[in-house]
Amino acid sequence: MKVITIVGPTAVGKTQIAVNIAQKISGEIISADSRQIYRDLNIGTAKPTPEEQRLIRFHLIDFVNPDESYSCGQFARDAEQKIQEISARRHTPIVCGGTGLYIRALFHPLHKLPESDKRIKEKLMAEYKTHGIAYLYERLLNVDPEWAQKITPRDKQRILRGLEVYEISGETLSSFTKARRKKSQYLPYYAGLTMPRDELYDRINQRFDSMIERGLVEEAKTLLDKGFDPAASALRTIGYKEIIEYLSGTLTLDEATERAKRRTRNFAKRQLSWFNNMEGIDWYNTRNPDVVNNLISAFRDTGNSKS
Repeated sequence: MKVITIVGPTAVGKTQIAVNIAQKISGEIISADSRQIYRDLNIGTAKPTPEEQRLIRFHLIDFVNPDESYSCGQFARDAEQKIQEISARRHTPIVCGGTGLYIRALFHPLHKLPESDKRIKEKLMAEYKTHGIAYLYERLLNVDPEWAQKITPRDKQRILRGLEVYEISGETLSSFTKARRKKSQYLPYYAGLTMPRDELYDRINQRFDSMIERGLVEEAKTLLDKGFDPAASALRTIGYKEIIEYLSGTLTLDEATERAKRRTRNFAKRQLSWFNNMEGIDWYNTRNPDVVNNLISAFRDTGNSKS
C-alpha cells in the first residue's frame, strides 16, 4: 500500500493542498510536524485552523505537553497505527509535514534504540544545569561527531538523547540510525511542494507578521505564565524563542520579528536541501492551479488509491 506523503518547506502551503486533496478522495491527514504535536502552541506552529479541522480529520497534532519529549521513533509507531485505523475506515491516509526525520522514521525504520535510563538521564540533566548545553554539545562532538553535526548546538533534547544512548549502550546514536531494523509496512508516494524562492520567502515574512497580529506574543506569554521552562524544546521553536526573548527584554519586538523571519527562511533552505536529497519525490509547483488534480492523478496511477 502506498501512502500520499506531502512534503516541502515551511509556508509552501502543504496543509491547504492536503485538505483539498482529502476533500476529493475521502482522506484523513496525519501531521508529520514536530512542533504541531504540542498542546498550546497554536499560532506559532501554523496548526490547521479550526475551519480546516472541521472539514477534515487530522491526527498527531495537539497531544504532547510542551515540557514533554517525543521521538521520531514514537512518531513512526503512532503514524503506522493511524494509517491502519484510517484504512480500516476505508478512507485514504495522507501524511503531510516538513519534519524530515519523522518521514524517514516512518518509511525507513531504524533499529530500536535503547530504552531510556532514568539514572543516566538524571545525571545528564544535572550536568546540563551545572555546565550548560554548550558543554554537553562538546561532549557529544567527542563521542558521536556524526550525530552532533546533524543537529544544532542548542538542540537540548537530541543532545541529551545522543549522550544517553552512548552511555547506556556504548554505541553511538548515529550508528543506530544507519542500521535498518525492518521494512516499513507502507510505501510513500512522495509529493514535494515548491514555489519560486522569492515567493516562498515573501510568504514566510507575511505569515509571521500575521502570527503577530493574531496574538503570538500573548500566546507565548500565556505559556510562560503556565510555568513552562523557556529552555524546553517546544519553546525553542522558531518564533516562540524570539518572542520570549522580546518578553524578557533581550530584544525589541521589531528585532524579534526580523530574527524569527530570518531563522524561518534559513530553516526552509535546510528543509529544501533535505527533501532534494531524498529519492523518489515528484515535485509540484503550488502556483499551478491544477496541482491538486495532478497530484491525485499521479497517485492513482500507482494503483494504490482507494478512490
